[in-house]
Amino acid sequence: MSLSSNLEYLGAATALLLTYRAISFCSIYLKPSKLHRYNPSGNSWALVTGSTAGIGEGFAHALCAKNFNVVLHGRNSQKLLALKATLEKKYPDVQIKIVIADVFDLDVDISSIVMACESLPGPLTLLVNNVGGAPLSPSYATLAEVDATYVDQMINLNARFPTQLTRALLPLLSKNSPALVMNACSVAGFSGPPYLSVYSASKAFNYALNQSLVSELKAEKKDVEALAIVIANVVSGGNKTTEGAFTCTGLQMAEMSLDRVGCGQPAVFGWWRHAVQWWCMSLLPEWVTEKILIGVMKERRMEEQKGE
Repeated sequence: MSLSSNLEYLGAATALLLTYRAISFCSIYLKPSKLHRYNPSGNSWALVTGSTAGIGEGFAHALCAKNFNVVLHGRNSQKLLALKATLEKKYPDVQIKIVIADVFDLDVDISSIVMACESLPGPLTLLVNNVGGAPLSPSYATLAEVDATYVDQMINLNARFPTQLTRALLPLLSKNSPALVMNACSVAGFSGPPYLSVYSASKAFNYALNQSLVSELKAEKKDVEALAIVIANVVSGGNKTTEGAFTCTGLQMAEMSLDRVGCGQPAVFGWWRHAVQWWCMSLLPEWVTEKILIGVMKERRMEEQKGE
């Protein structure tokens, strides 16, 4: 076989592979959501952690709009009650309850949240592990600059609390199945940007936990779906930026994430633009990506320091 023939076969194989990948990518974002599977009779409940701002508040609105009753979690009772009043006025046909728990506390009372969910007037079928971020001051710091309490609180917020809550609620979700656990992950868990070492590590933990949970639930033949939503740049209280080509609002992120339910993947970027952005970044040499991340994060760090 001639060299030209080999090159032709290679080119055809490459074209087929690229076509397959393009179709697979598009299908993820064109498939209709299967969220309705978890609220067949309209009386199901969803628990949204970290619900008083940003993406969590977006999830609360998006789920109410889809006729889910919602349990709002937060640590500020005034903010929770204000959001509850807003949702009840805007969505009069759904029920809203609140649970208060400080996720920075190592001894946070998980059992009280479980008891509140067990006493709901309808089945809890959806857990949105949204709580997380880098809300402590400073948000952008070297590992050597922060103290032990800072590290522990960041780990509690982003990794320990969602893990313990999921563990405690899985029996109830299994009982009420079909059920769904949505885990908010971050692209920082893949890229490891500077000045966010503890946050990035905890988000990598979230991703690995979800991947294992997906397999575990299948192995145990549980009708509970686990879905990791990978998130990039989003306007929120902890990320005071503006909307752009690759930046959306918390409500938009929540709505697009719910649209991904039933996509057939264990983990997926909620917004297709974030997926495209990450794919483009992956094509760059590693040293180029690192240089870009260092530049962006240094700028954010300086902006935060100027605002102090």
